Amino acid sequence: MSFAFPLLRMLFFASGAALSACALLGGCIATDTIEFEPDENFPPSIVSQPNADFPLNAIGQINKDDPADRVEMPLQVIVRDPNFDQTLEYRIFLDSPPPPASEFPILSGDIDSSGSLERDSEFAIPYELLAPGICHKIELVVVGQFLNFVEPRRPVEPGDVDEVTWWVEVVDDDNPVIVQECR
Repeated sequence: MSFAFPLLRMLFFASGAALSACALLGGCIATDTIEFEPDENFPPSIVSQPNADFPLNAIGQINKDDPADRVEMPLQVIVRDPNFDQTLEYRIFLDSPPPPASEFPILSGDIDSSGSLERDSEFAIPYELLAPGICHKIELVVVGQFLNFVEPRRPVEPGDVDEVTWWVEVVDDDNPVIVQECR
């Protein structure tokens, strides 16, 4: 008889452990869907690279007759966007007319994600597009995504945009004076 009590205790313990394991491992099935908040879309921001040839805070000077290695104006910027994995779009405008006149970008494309806050970017404006004797206005617009070409500066998501402007005076030997000032 003394043998039966420990055997019963062991059977009771083993069946309790098995029942507990079934309850724990069986789990439950969730029938509700879980809604996650979409990531907030922050607007990009644009600043000059520290050693930019044509910084945003100064009027640039180009003499097309100077011997130079370059045949294009580099626009060297840092585009900051906390949405690290978002591809951005850009458009560059040269001497755009005031609204509501039609305007067309001279360059456009994508700025790929870099996996970090800052994306070093460089764009090039061919000197052949820059007429001498004029102060040219060059605008860079960066957005998450452009809405269309009818309103070429409008982003899909309002406020998801940054825009910067360069001013550059262009001369050559035949046009040594700026006849159209920066405005």
